[in-house]
Amino acid sequence: MKYDPKKLTYGDALRIATANMTVTVEDENGQHVTGKLKHLDMDDALACDNPALRDLMALSLIISDNEYFVVRDDDGRILCPAIRFDHNLNVTWNTIISIEENPDDGKELDVSEWKAKLFTDETPTVVVDKTTTDTQAEEWEADLPKANGIYKAATGSVWLHSGDTWTPILNCHGNIPPSALQQSNPEFAISSHKAHRWPFEREVEKKLPTRPGFYRNKDTTSVYYLDSYGVWKLIAYMCPDFDLQLKDPWDCPSVPVLSGEVVSEKQVRNDMPLHYYKLGLKQPKEDKENS
Repeated sequence: MKYDPKKLTYGDALRIATANMTVTVEDENGQHVTGKLKHLDMDDALACDNPALRDLMALSLIISDNEYFVVRDDDGRILCPAIRFDHNLNVTWNTIISIEENPDDGKELDVSEWKAKLFTDETPTVVVDKTTTDTQAEEWEADLPKANGIYKAATGSVWLHSGDTWTPILNCHGNIPPSALQQSNPEFAISSHKAHRWPFEREVEKKLPTRPGFYRNKDTTSVYYLDSYGVWKLIAYMCPDFDLQLKDPWDCPSVPVLSGEVVSEKQVRNDMPLHYYKLGLKQPKEDKENS
């Protein structure tokens, strides 16, 4: 199937990502980067070898409702961002030049300038307390979580841990910090002791089902369909009857509405837990007396 690079839908991008196709994009330096298209998730972002690109992608997934696709090589290394969809699944950014059947070698992206722009405004730099001894700092650092990921502190602030750095995502009030910088492990250990951030709880992204078929949410108000390409569709949902709502807005029953629109994985994930749904009636048992 032929795809127009500048007229891609969210469903097209998912299908290309699962097909044996090669995508070429243009990076911010005007260079062409070639590889396989990949729907970006948090596991991909945290596994990226490039620390700058890793932090950038993880932050983008956390602080926005956008859906991202990137170009990767045969070894799974992420090379370059490719296309972005907003929460309505409209294309808001697209650098794809061509979509071909034959693979080609890619070139790794230098994102130092991009990272610099991203971290211009983050949380304030840590001021090291001169009264803190090296032994105390080492003990506090040893108590920090070791695995890469997203962590929520006891104060309510949220942090991205990647490698030897900690990057603020949300402050203790649930807002994006107006000015913030990355902190090293020793700096973060000292500031965490002062702010009483312990204990830390790791934020785990909900995993979506992969088995194609119909799914309903917990309160049976929405029915979704997952096709073999990994595309989610909202088949039906419950909403108030419009005519009855005009007559009596306080006593208005909900009615099923057919949809069929493609929805993002984030929208489906927000409706979890999902239950596999078998549609149709069971075959009636035969009546022995009438047989």
